[in-house]
Amino acid sequence: MQAGILAIRLRTLGDVVLTTPALRALKLGHPDCPLEVVTEARYAPLLEGLPGVDRVWPVERTRASTLELVRALRQRRWAWAVDFFGNPRSAFIARASGAARRAGYDVRGRGSTYHVRVPRTLPPAPGRREYAAATHVRLAGSAGGMDAGLHTSVAISERAREEAGALLAGAGVTDARRTVGLVAAGTWPSKTWPLSHVVVLARALLAAGREVLAITGPGEGRVGATLAALAPGVRSLPACGPGALAAVIAQLGAVVGTDSGPRHLAAAQGVPTYAWFGPTHPDTWNPPGEAHAFWWTPLPCRGCDRTRCPHWSCLPALAPARAAEHVLAHLGRHGR
Repeated sequence: MQAGILAIRLRTLGDVVLTTPALRALKLGHPDCPLEVVTEARYAPLLEGLPGVDRVWPVERTRASTLELVRALRQRRWAWAVDFFGNPRSAFIARASGAARRAGYDVRGRGSTYHVRVPRTLPPAPGRREYAAATHVRLAGSAGGMDAGLHTSVAISERAREEAGALLAGAGVTDARRTVGLVAAGTWPSKTWPLSHVVVLARALLAAGREVLAITGPGEGRVGATLAALAPGVRSLPACGPGALAAVIAQLGAVVGTDSGPRHLAAAQGVPTYAWFGPTHPDTWNPPGEAHAFWWTPLPCRGCDRTRCPHWSCLPALAPARAAEHVLAHLGRHGR
């Protein structure tokens, strides 16, 4: 059997999407080798059926599931194992796979894990940062991959499309193409816009004739309920898996709000986006292209990458009325 290429990207939603250009690069560089991907089970639907990906190995975040996966991987021959995540579990999977060669990021404690190590950060110019997808493509290149561009992509099954139709109908969305997906929460408290600001924006979008659909993640149901209560007319998307979420977003007119996984799902499918940045850097996380605009706080401490902040003034300083002007102008130019 032909030795395969094993790519490992366990989580999270946006990061899995941002790894897809690197998967494409690996397949282009090794066209005769099967390309197989390890990811956490909830993200597997985004990669299953993606052009160039021959198999997805889903794994749960448990010791038993990880050991079962490793036993299965060791039954195969791997020319390369490329770890796009770099935490102890993904490094263990790469090493235990038995791959002839292993590549990963040059992070502390991984010196003996990978045969080839590349810097995780590589500033392209003073004061600038590398786009996250470009970082992964650079790692893929160290394992023989060939750069095929930075555009991201996801797979959407017919079942996910059917589920998305039911979700939109259940939420009361009547015209998905005129609906703006609004991401109010974020994985970091410090990069989440105040909910009061989000309410003002939602009311402005509704007043401009747009439908608004609140997109919330696991444990964020209260955010969606509060938003719907304070901005009557806002619809709420029920909890769903990443596959169905991608299919919902594919039908929307735009996605705006916190820089997040749903925004990267939108960019991967050609849906315009607009986001606000504070502690994170738009060079790293903003999708390329005029359809994906942003407003970055002017404070000098911006781009600090702090998940928590003692003063947290960067995002509250982005006034919601002005944000509404920015968003509506952007939708006027690029909205579907």
